[in-house]
Amino acid sequence: MKRFKSLFILALASVASISAIQAASPPKQLGAYLEENKTVRGEVVKLDVPVEFVKFELELKKAKIKDPKWFAEHMKKSGKNATIPTFHKKLGISKADYDKYLKIWNKRTYKKVDKGDVLLRLTEESKGNWVINVSGKGMPISLITYNAKDDSFKSSNGVLKRIEDINSPADSIYRAWKGHEWRYFNSSAIVKTKENIAIGRTADTRYGILIYSLQEISGEGTPLADDLMIIRFIPKKIKK
Repeated sequence: MKRFKSLFILALASVASISAIQAASPPKQLGAYLEENKTVRGEVVKLDVPVEFVKFELELKKAKIKDPKWFAEHMKKSGKNATIPTFHKKLGISKADYDKYLKIWNKRTYKKVDKGDVLLRLTEESKGNWVINVSGKGMPISLITYNAKDDSFKSSNGVLKRIEDINSPADSIYRAWKGHEWRYFNSSAIVKTKENIAIGRTADTRYGILIYSLQEISGEGTPLADDLMIIRFIPKKIKK
């Protein structure tokens, strides 16, 4: 009887060991922000910029139309992730007005969209294939699968390949945050498609950020799709 118990215990230990070997840990690109099979709260948000900033955007548009080559070069000189060019007299406004608009830009916030509450859950659907399941308005993200072996996402359009990591400064459009990004791009005579997904954490580590975008333009230049979804969520705690 004792021998039977010993064998039984050994068998259980063996099964547990096999299960531990078979169970894959979440890929670090996702697991740094979400824990496997743990549901967390989030919200779909949109960037809320004060209406006074529209005047500045119109001035920038005029400068771009007047000298597109110069404007493009000036934006590059302003910084890789810059959304606002550094001051220059060719922008068509005074330094005082420029400084005023810069202060307005820094007042931008995120605002939750109507019925924007969502739940997020990271799961392994099959060996090496992971899904960020999102409820409600974020459900389209649930249709995209991450492949750990290739470090890529797959959607109905094709494979989203890993591109350069995100390290956005405070003055960038989404404020300061760091993360990872994947992109699918295809251009043909019929349609041009660009699809992106990115995940990361705000600089203050308070929020996780999940961004999905899809843009499609016909061969004639007609917009077919222009979707952008920004989700803030409660991220996995950083171990100190």
